[in-house]
Parts: sequence; structure tokens; C-alpha cells
Amino acid sequence: MAELAANVLITAGPTHEFLDDVRFLSNPSIGRMGMELAKAARAAGAAVTVVCGPTHLAPPPGVRWIPVVSARDMLVAAKERFEACDVFIASAAVSDYRPKERFDGKLKKGAKETTLKLVQNPDILKTLGKKRRDGQVIVGYSLEVKDPVKHGLKKLKAKHCDLMVVNTPGHFGEGSEHVWIINDRGIVAELPPSGKDAVALKVIELAAMLHAGASVPQLRGFDEA
Repeated sequence: MAELAANVLITAGPTHEFLDDVRFLSNPSIGRMGMELAKAARAAGAAVTVVCGPTHLAPPPGVRWIPVVSARDMLVAAKERFEACDVFIASAAVSDYRPKERFDGKLKKGAKETTLKLVQNPDILKTLGKKRRDGQVIVGYSLEVKDPVKHGLKKLKAKHCDLMVVNTPGHFGEGSEHVWIINDRGIVAELPPSGKDAVALKVIELAAMLHAGASVPQLRGFDEA
């Protein structure tokens, strides 16, 4: 087990973007990945804070737990704690859009067809990545359907990350999935269909190396992927 004497901030779970008091936009995430990251970081010696969207999962022991609902809530909570963290891991499955208007009560059924207007949510990882200070380690997650490594690299650069964990929709909920961990030079780890605990251990191992000032070894360059 890698040692990580650091303050670790993790975002986890989904966000709920409410249309009215009983309906919302979201996704199947339950925050399991964030839970496993928190447990692995805690076991490595870190002080861990998790900002988590709605979930039925119980917080891991010894972890500071900050429950939130929407993407905007998550940004506020993470932003308040970002400067003090040494390692930031953005594993949350944040809704990209929210309804433009939230209705009070329950929106009644009317016409057979209607139009729902959406507006973009803030990009939490990109927003905080721009504010990074020297010495901070930032790890992002990229959920992709097609050309996952290629698109993961674009996100890594755009969001000022040291590492990007790239997976596919099969990784939602309780499932396991093929995962790539990349930096700006290539693939540093590739895990065949694995449980989230194994992925979390590898992420924390690599984050600990970066926090200690070490370079992570390259598995292969992008031209070999």
C-alpha cells in the first residue's frame, strides 16, 4: 500500500438537477467509485473529504462527508475546500445540463408533446483545475463511449489534470469495466474489467507517487495504444 500523507478531496456520486419538486435529471451513478477512493486514500494515511451527490451508500469510517444535491451545490462545496487539499480526485458523475426553469410542486401533465429547455452546468473539474496551486495533484474521470483514450486525453489537457481515469458506461453502479489511466504522455496503467476497489487502489498509488514528487512510469505511449 502506497503512503499518502496528504489532504485528499474527492467528488463522488451523481448530481440531481430538479425540474420540479419530484422529478430530476441524473444518471445511474451511486458513488461507489468515490467510496472506494476514499477508503483507499484513508488506508494510505490521508485525511479525506468526500463531496458526494445523492446516494444510498453509507460513508466510509474516518472520512469527512459533505452531502450535496446539484452540480452547483457540488461546485460550491468543492471550491470551499479545494485550496486546502493536496490531492483532488473528481470522480463524480456530474450532470452536464440542468432544466432552465425549476417549477414549484409537481408540473402537471398537459400537451402530448412539450419542450424542455436545458442550460449547461458548471464544469467543476475545469473550474477548479484553473485554480490549482503548485504541488497539487489533480485526477479526473472521463466516461466515454467511443475512442475513450483519445477523448480522455483532450479532457486531461483542457481540465488541467495530472491523470485522467478513462472508463465506459459499464462502470456505473456496481459494474466493473476496462479502465485506462493516462497522463499527457501516454497510458500509465490499464486495468482489465476490474472492481472499483482495484481501480481505486491504483489511482491512489499513482496519486501518492505524484504527491511525493516522483514520475509515474509509462506503460506505453499514445501511438502504441
